[in-house]
Amino acid sequence: MMKIYHKISMLLVVLCVQVNMMMAQEVRPEVVPDVWGTYEGEATTELFNRTTETKTPSGKKQMVIEIGKGERSFTVLTLKDVTIGQYEFASIPFKGCYLLPNNKKWHVEAFNNFDDEVATKDKQHIVWLSGSIDEKESFVDKDGNLELSFFLSFKEDSYIQYVFKGKKKSTPTGIDHVNADKKIPEVFDLQGRRVGKIGKGVYIVNGKKVVF
Repeated sequence: MMKIYHKISMLLVVLCVQVNMMMAQEVRPEVVPDVWGTYEGEATTELFNRTTETKTPSGKKQMVIEIGKGERSFTVLTLKDVTIGQYEFASIPFKGCYLLPNNKKWHVEAFNNFDDEVATKDKQHIVWLSGSIDEKESFVDKDGNLELSFFLSFKEDSYIQYVFKGKKKSTPTGIDHVNADKKIPEVFDLQGRRVGKIGKGVYIVNGKKVVF
């Protein structure tokens, strides 16, 4: 009987160790400030008819997508200046997204599908939109690449699939612009000779006497 209890105890210990190892290896969402920013690129679109179950290519569109910090550990993906059917929207935010690490990139996944009322850009209409992200085909990396496959719909019988590929827009520092506009002062001595190195004394700087 003691041997049986001993074996059961050992099995429980092994089971607990395995569970702890599985929990330790679990992939957890990450907040990645390095990927926050504006991405510009092109999206291939297809119109899917639910009634006939057919897909129709609907061309390519230039798109801008912003990635930023959301509430708690969530990441927000905002689609900018999107036209769906006869409606144009200034922004469509996927608020409940999170990033799962996979090698040197992060898969973009959505905690919930998008279902919300969105005002059109001209504020003339309120449209109920639904959308989702194809998690297997969506990722972002630190090199500034974003691939996002998602769906948007405002009709029950159809939806549009977007496959976006874009690059992160670099933020200009303005240093080159400042240096280009900044004029180097002209410095002369009292005899009218240009001076390269200024020491103590009186000089003419941009036409005015200056004491150093």
